[in-house]
Amino acid sequence: MAMTDHIDKHKLILFVALAYGMTWVIVLPLVLEGLGLIILNDMWRRLHYLAPAGPALASLIVVGSTSGRNGIAEVFRRMTRWRVGSLWLLISVGTVWVFYFAAGVTVVLTAAAWPDISLFGTVRYFPYLTFIGAWILWIVSFGLGEETGWRGFLLPHLQSKYNALKSAILLSFAWAAWHTPFFFYDTNFQAMGPFGAVMWMVGLMFGSILLTWLYNSTGGSILAAALWHGTYNLFTAAEGEAVGEVAPVITMLIMVLVIAIVAIRKPENLSTQFRQVSEEPS
Repeated sequence: MAMTDHIDKHKLILFVALAYGMTWVIVLPLVLEGLGLIILNDMWRRLHYLAPAGPALASLIVVGSTSGRNGIAEVFRRMTRWRVGSLWLLISVGTVWVFYFAAGVTVVLTAAAWPDISLFGTVRYFPYLTFIGAWILWIVSFGLGEETGWRGFLLPHLQSKYNALKSAILLSFAWAAWHTPFFFYDTNFQAMGPFGAVMWMVGLMFGSILLTWLYNSTGGSILAAALWHGTYNLFTAAEGEAVGEVAPVITMLIMVLVIAIVAIRKPENLSTQFRQVSEEPS
């Protein structure tokens, strides 16, 4: 009982430590290759798509330690909660698609060719994956993996203490730092440079606010957040020149949308519904 109480008292620190630690363990071979210490083949490089298991597993471990089977069952219910209303399902999947078409128009107006939709199915280390296959991969890996931890666990605990906007901003710092190992081996991250990394952090903060709005508006659906997250990665994290043309426009449109959300829905809940909070105080 004493151990359970200790875990419950420090569960946020434990969650973050486990999320970071397990992700580092998973991607350690990739980091070592990025440092030039070993050479891997593509099979091992696919560990990149297991990296988001860190936040998900951390959530399940901490919830299981403090709330037992009932707590874990609730996590899985929210991971599969699709009855959130057709409008919110459409928003979860369709928002980024709308922004892709807007980005395509922007690209065409600059006298370039329309970004080929099939190119966004080009996923590193999975050369034969189809567009739909890539979409599913992003939703299951970085979508459900990350969102089960960040929105499913950390956000409700932060919202127990702070308003939705402040919680989203605080969460974005922990979320950004979690990406640190990617800068050692992922070419997309390495290509950012110092200024690009700062702008990426700003974009991540806006993304955190948008996902908080979506999570609160859907009554705590991890699945809704995962659908949005996976679709965003589909259009911004694939390989190829098309991504470089489209991703900045999508990110800028997201920022505009987030500013509108904060102005209309207000910082307290970022939603017409009450913000999602943990059952017990953090």
